Amino acid sequence: MSFKISTRKMTKSLKLKLLYTFTLISLLVSVNTIWTIFSLNDLSQSIDNIMQFNYNSIEAAQNMSIAIERQDSAQLAYMFNADSEPNEIFIENQQEFLKWFSRAEDNITEPNEDKIISEIISHYKLYLNQYNTLISIQVTEGSSASRGFYYSEILPTFENLKLELRNLQNINQNAMLDKKNKAHNNGTQASILIFASSFFTLILIALIGIYTTGRIVKPLHSLIENVKIISTGDYSKKLSIKGNDEITELSKEFNTMLEKLRHFESMNIRRIMEESKKSEAIVKSIEDPMIVTDKENNIILLNEAAQKLFSSDEVNSINKHFLEIIKRDDIFENIKNSMEKNIPSELIDIDIEFEGSNNHFRMYSNPIKNQTGNNIGVITLLQDITKLKEVDNLKSEFVSTVSHEFRTPLTSIIMGTDIMLNHVIGEINDDQEEMLKAIKEDGERLKILVNDLLDLSKIQSGKITYDMKPNNLYDIIKSSHHQFIKTAEMHSIKINTIVDEDIPKIYSDASKIQLVINNLLSNAIKYTPHDGSGIINIKAYTSKGNVYVSVDDNGPGIPYEYRSKIFDKFIQVPSVTQKREGSGLGLAICKEIILAHNGQIWLDEANKNGSKFIFSLKVED
Repeated sequence: MSFKISTRKMTKSLKLKLLYTFTLISLLVSVNTIWTIFSLNDLSQSIDNIMQFNYNSIEAAQNMSIAIERQDSAQLAYMFNADSEPNEIFIENQQEFLKWFSRAEDNITEPNEDKIISEIISHYKLYLNQYNTLISIQVTEGSSASRGFYYSEILPTFENLKLELRNLQNINQNAMLDKKNKAHNNGTQASILIFASSFFTLILIALIGIYTTGRIVKPLHSLIENVKIISTGDYSKKLSIKGNDEITELSKEFNTMLEKLRHFESMNIRRIMEESKKSEAIVKSIEDPMIVTDKENNIILLNEAAQKLFSSDEVNSINKHFLEIIKRDDIFENIKNSMEKNIPSELIDIDIEFEGSNNHFRMYSNPIKNQTGNNIGVITLLQDITKLKEVDNLKSEFVSTVSHEFRTPLTSIIMGTDIMLNHVIGEINDDQEEMLKAIKEDGERLKILVNDLLDLSKIQSGKITYDMKPNNLYDIIKSSHHQFIKTAEMHSIKINTIVDEDIPKIYSDASKIQLVINNLLSNAIKYTPHDGSGIINIKAYTSKGNVYVSVDDNGPGIPYEYRSKIFDKFIQVPSVTQKREGSGLGLAICKEIILAHNGQIWLDEANKNGSKFIFSLKVED
C-alpha cells in the first residue's frame, strides 16, 4: 500500500513541476512576442508614411511623361497626315499633363524639387506655344516647313521637358532610397532591442531549463547511456535503474522489448537478405541503362545495360567517383544538380557513341530520399530513343517536303483570288465575292501555317543559320514594343516595358530573339481583355550570369489542362477576346530558338493573375 501512495506523489510532483515550468516559459515568450509585434508594426507604419509622398511625385512624373509623349504623337500624326485632327488628342493630354503637374506641384518634399517643377512648366509653356506655331506653319507654308520647325524647335523642347521629368522622378527615387536607408537603420536599432529582449528571455528560459533538468530529468542520464550501448546492436545489455517512478517502469518495459528484439533479429536477417537479392535482380533486369550514385557521387550500382553502354565493369566501378568511371560531364552535371536541389531533373536528350554509331538517349535523374526526406543518392536512367529520333526526323522531313510543295499552289490560289476580287478578268456578283474572300482568308491562314511549319522544320533539323554576335537586349525589346504599340492601342491595352538601359549584352541572333518576343507579345494581346483594363508587362533583368526576359498579362491565364503541353506543336488555348487564329506553332518555334541559344523558356505556374512567360539567356562575357 505504501508503494502505491509513493508513486502517486511522485507522479503528481512531476506533473506540477512541468506545469509550472511551461507556464512560466509561455508567459515570458508571450510578453516578448507581443512587444516585438508592436515594435515592428510601429516601424512598418513609419516606413509607409515616409515613402508615400515621394511615390506620389514619381507617379505624377510618369503620367506627365505619358501625356507629353501622346501629345508629341498627335503632332507627328498631324504633320505626316494632312487630314488628321490632332487638336482633340493634344488638348485631352494637355489637361492630363496639367492635372498631374498640379499634383506634383502640391507635393514638393525634396530640396531643388521646386526648381525642377519650375523648369517643367517653363518648358511646357514653350512647348504649347511652339505647337500653336506649328499649326500655323502647317496651314500657311505646308508640311515640309512644319516638319523643319518641328525638328529644329519643338523636338529639342520636347527632349528638355522629358529630361526634367526624368530629373523629377530621379530626385524622388533617390530620396526614397535615402529614406529607406534611414528606415533600415531604425530597423537595425529595433532589431538590436528585440535581440536583447529575446536574449534575456532565452537566458531566463535556459536557467529554468537547467533547474528543471537537475530536479526532474537527472535520472534519465543513466537510461540514455544504457540505450546507447543497446543501439550498437548489443541486445544482451539490460537496464538496471532502481526506483519507484515512471523511469523505472520504462526500464522494465525496455528490458522486455530487448527480449523480443533478440528473437526477431534471428528471424529477420535471412528475410532481409532475400529481399535485397530480389531488389538487385529487378534493377539489373531493366533493359535501359541505369546508374545509382550516393551523396558523394560515387557509383554504387550499374545494371548490365549501363555496363555495356559505358564499357565498364560493376565490380571495378563500385564506390568510385562517377567521372572516374564514366567520362561524361553532361550526365554528371545532371546528377549533381538533382543531388544538390533534391528534386527530379528535367528530361534531357543526349548523344552517346555506342558500337560505332551515334545513339540518342533521354536522361532522367531522380534523388533517393530516406524516411526523413534527406537525399542519400541519385538514380539516373538513360532511355534509348534512337529509333524515336529517327522516326521524328523522318516525320520532320516529310512535313518540310509537304509544306514546301504546298507553297506554290497556295501562292497561285491567293494570287488568283486577288485577281478575281479586283475584277481583272471580269465582274463578279456579291455571293461570288464573299466566297472568294473566304477562299483567300483560308489560303492566307494556310500559308501562315505552311511558313511556320517550314521554319520549325528548319530549326529542328539544324538547317537554319544563326547570326550570333553580341547584341543589346534593350534595343531588341524596344523594337518589339514599338511594333505592337498601334495594335495594343487598337485593343485598349497598355504595354509597360521595364528594362535597364545598361543591361548586359547577350550573344545571340537579334532577329530570332525579337521573333520570340514578338510571338509572346502577340499571344499576350490575343488573350488580354480588350475593355481598357488590359495590361502587358515586358521586363528584363540579370541574375547569376543570366539575363531573364518575361512577358506577362492580366488575362484569364493558361487553363491547367494546357500548361504541361503549351510548348507543343499545334496547341492553341481558346481565347475569349478573339476568334481562333494562328497555327499553334508560335510557342514551339520560340522554344526551339531559345534552346538553340542554350537558354530555357517556361511558363511561370506560380503566377496567379494572367499568364507569364519567361526565357533566360547567357550574358555575353
